[in-house]
Amino acid sequence: MKKVYGEQCLARCIIFRWCQRYEVGRVNIKGLPRPGQAHVVTNYSTISAVDELIRQNRRIATREIAVELSISKGTVHHIIHIKLGYGKVSAQWVPKHLSESQKTARGELDPSATQGFLH
Repeated sequence: MKKVYGEQCLARCIIFRWCQRYEVGRVNIKGLPRPGQAHVVTNYSTISAVDELIRQNRRIATREIAVELSISKGTVHHIIHIKLGYGKVSAQWVPKHLSESQKTARGELDPSATQGFLH
């Protein structure tokens, strides 16, 4: 086969393995699920529990949240940064994007104070 197809040819052992799987009854060409890290699956109750813990204590660490809720640190990180959109500023969790009420409150500040912040 290598004379005909060159180096892009499949190895004989792979072709034999495919034939054995077909004879056993497997007809799906897609790969079977493999062991390893699962996708991050979060539900609304877990997300709301993480949000509630952060609102109670803005200085809480992801490790503490993971221990409190009995979930992995990676899942906590995913929920905080992707689902809730929080980031750390001065060791406190704060939303990355302001809500509409926060934007309105910011616009109602004293104009002289706002100008002072800009300078």
